[in-house]
Amino acid sequence: MAKTNANASAGPWREGRPSFKAFYPEIILLTIVTIAFVALAARLSCSATKPTTENAAPTPVADATFFSTPQAFAQDASLDAPLATEETSANQADEKVVAPFNDLEPVEAVASETQAEAETAPVALETEAETETENVAPQTTKSGASVKILAIWGVCLAIPAFLWIWRAWRWIVAVYGVRYEIRCDSDNPKSTTILVTRGIFNKKTDSMHIAQVKDIQSSQTFFQKYFQGGVGTIALFTQDLTDGVLKMENMEDPNRVFNALDELRRRYWALGGVGGLGGQANGFEPDGLDGMSDAM
Repeated sequence: MAKTNANASAGPWREGRPSFKAFYPEIILLTIVTIAFVALAARLSCSATKPTTENAAPTPVADATFFSTPQAFAQDASLDAPLATEETSANQADEKVVAPFNDLEPVEAVASETQAEAETAPVALETEAETETENVAPQTTKSGASVKILAIWGVCLAIPAFLWIWRAWRWIVAVYGVRYEIRCDSDNPKSTTILVTRGIFNKKTDSMHIAQVKDIQSSQTFFQKYFQGGVGTIALFTQDLTDGVLKMENMEDPNRVFNALDELRRRYWALGGVGGLGGQANGFEPDGLDGMSDAM
């Protein structure tokens, strides 16, 4: 039973609309463009977060040990002071005359230490000021970098988003904005008409009698066959005032649509065309057409 249903024909084509398969190449192309913009935004954001030479941290003062500073002189003086006191205590017994002068050495050491502290005080203040500036500068730089990163991502994502929205609307109009339908009357097989409905919000329907169709043409390009899911174009050359050449573009399985239209056209003329049901006099039975109309 399953095998019979699988081999059963889908029946004659009676209604349909353009296939969405025709837009697969555009979807792939837009996907590649989106990935490229995302990669560009990631690269630009990474380069924006890298520190520049202007924002690089200055060389610490502790590393510059090769230069002499007032603080270094003060440290040397503080180290020499204990040695001077030991020498004065050793020579105090032998040289009593020099004792008054030895008493002045601690005073001179204290004076030198006071002077060293006075000289190092501005340096300490400057160091604290530089430390506070360094603590404030990274916060400002970080906030500016975050704003720049947001701007980069916003621009790089806005372009593909606009392309997606624009093309999506075109796809909706192309697919859901057109609908084709064949109507057959079982009581009057010669009253076969083709209805064309256009529009998304404001719909407009045109009808065309099968007798107005002079010729039917089916075409399928290489790109449509192998890259657009096998869609094709059916062209109806008619005598209709509205659509002299009705092109049914991007139709899925174009051979099926062509065979359905051509069969209805041949059956109409087999029934005698405009002159009447002459086909019945020649033994033609229109039951097949009635069966196809019931399939609708």
